[in-house]
Amino acid sequence: MSAPPKFAKLADAIAAYREGRSRRWAEVDGWQIDLVQAQAEAGRVRDEPAVIGVSADEAVMALVGRPAWDRMVGNSVARELARTSEVLPELAVPSEPAPDASAYRCPWCSRPWDGVP
Repeated sequence: MSAPPKFAKLADAIAAYREGRSRRWAEVDGWQIDLVQAQAEAGRVRDEPAVIGVSADEAVMALVGRPAWDRMVGNSVARELARTSEVLPELAVPSEPAPDASAYRCPWCSRPWDGVP
């Protein structure tokens, strides 16, 4: 049995198979490929369109203008802060930080100093 023909690119192998210059199996980039299946897959797969370089936020800002965009963002932030203050009231009003408990502990054994809870 002879070795399958070798090709650098799959497109070249499929073209050679369509023209009758190659058998069903070929070696492409070190891989043995079934060209019938590869041809069917090549016809089924489509190229994805290029990604638009502008984000949705930038597109909306261009439509409504910068001042209106700033108001919309400010309103969204205010609504989210209001909702957060209802859901998590401890975040709405800042409290004083708790004293650092490690300041009253022995640095070697981590036990509290005498007279300090």
